[in-house]
Amino acid sequence: MSVGYRGADNLARPFALAARLTPDHPALLLDGVAVSYASLLDQVRRTGAGVSVLRRDGEPPRVALSLGNRAELPALFLGIVAAGGIVGLFDPKWSTAQITAALDTFRPDLHLTTETAAAWMAAQPAGWSIPAVDPKTPFLVGFTSGTTGRPKAFIRNQGSWLATLEASRVEFGIGQDDVVLVPGPLVHGLGLYGAVEGLSAGATIRVQPKFDAADAARQLVESGVTTLVLVPTMLVGILDAAARDGRRFPALRRVVCSGAKLAPAVHERLAAFCPDAAVLEYYGASELSFVSLRSSLEGAPADSVGRPFHGVELCLRDDDGTPVERGRPGTVWVRSAMLSDGYLGPTDDAGYRERDGWGTVGDYGWIDKDGWLRLAGRAGDMVITGGLNVYPAEVEAALRAHPAVAEAVVFGLSDPYWGDTLSAVIWWRGAGRASLAELRGWCQERLEAYKAPRRVFAAADMPLTGSGKIARGDVRERAKGGGLEVVE
Repeated sequence: MSVGYRGADNLARPFALAARLTPDHPALLLDGVAVSYASLLDQVRRTGAGVSVLRRDGEPPRVALSLGNRAELPALFLGIVAAGGIVGLFDPKWSTAQITAALDTFRPDLHLTTETAAAWMAAQPAGWSIPAVDPKTPFLVGFTSGTTGRPKAFIRNQGSWLATLEASRVEFGIGQDDVVLVPGPLVHGLGLYGAVEGLSAGATIRVQPKFDAADAARQLVESGVTTLVLVPTMLVGILDAAARDGRRFPALRRVVCSGAKLAPAVHERLAAFCPDAAVLEYYGASELSFVSLRSSLEGAPADSVGRPFHGVELCLRDDDGTPVERGRPGTVWVRSAMLSDGYLGPTDDAGYRERDGWGTVGDYGWIDKDGWLRLAGRAGDMVITGGLNVYPAEVEAALRAHPAVAEAVVFGLSDPYWGDTLSAVIWWRGAGRASLAELRGWCQERLEAYKAPRRVFAAADMPLTGSGKIARGDVRERAKGGGLEVVE
């Protein structure tokens, strides 16, 4: 089944169409329980019925969801959207202070939690019909830390996600015969979108209650999984688990990965585990949606983030807003139908900006002569050392290419002489080791000499955020605190 989304009058409509065409097809498999498309559609309609009566003074009803990876979450999300409501996604792992701050920003009409969601949904009447919704209607408020660590509540409207579904349909091609494994948390953008994208296409979505690398590797072998949607740290964990058990993934067609670049060594390992699978790394942001795609089928340079995603225009500009020529660095500006509506409530003037239909989150990079986009980092991440500007992303990419390095995080540490000393925390690959001199020399062969880190630390464990990305702030604090091994 091929689905087009541009003409849909409600973001939940593509899913509803899939449910009518294949009512008995498994829509969701979680913790051994299968939910058919017909059953999921019934739950969506019940949710929509309950949310529709919350509407006051013509304003879209707001519903906060504080759930982990539970079968109710996709139904609640699609039902709220179907009713023209706005979902506020709250991570149940947040502290009480974080939840209180998010509630104060979002101000929901209804707050559903792990303890209350299933009973509330079951109590709503059946038979409600999905109405048409203005594509400019906001449907999602998500929370992102941005560049400063201060949480921001970004807003997306229904039309922007319908355009996003259309773009990913073209690039990823997920269809009814696919089995999509989404091992990460559904309260974060990558997992949520991966589930909704698959359900909109009529695919079967497999979700774990909590990420388990060994169980994910088993599902990839035993459950006919064709598509894997995850962040790099989870992928590495799955490959490690598969290597221990001697597993391979012959049925896997595509690996969709975002959140950070995959190290060259991970690409090599993937080729051994699933040689026929396309590796689709996309660069994007919550506020921008998709920006670029690096596909293993297209021969993009390893240090690039690929070419513009379907439906996306890119323009690199200098600090005055003037477009720069190819090969020259600048701020990445994006124009597409997928951009957000900005932020809810007051912000700190950092993060997303829009000008004349173009949006940016402040990422810095350049486009080479062949049209491939390369990222240097984000303006707020820049390190000034000895009066020279260094963007961590390009140094991290150079370190990851070293045969002894599995992962790297680069930052500045305050120094009375240099201003900031360019520093790195690395995680070794297996039994591999290298000296500081070797790592500096490796970087100097690939970058300007001043971009080689002067201080390098080695870490044994990797602190992660709730979405599975490296907790960069925690890594930096560990280095400052002296609790890491110094690479001499």
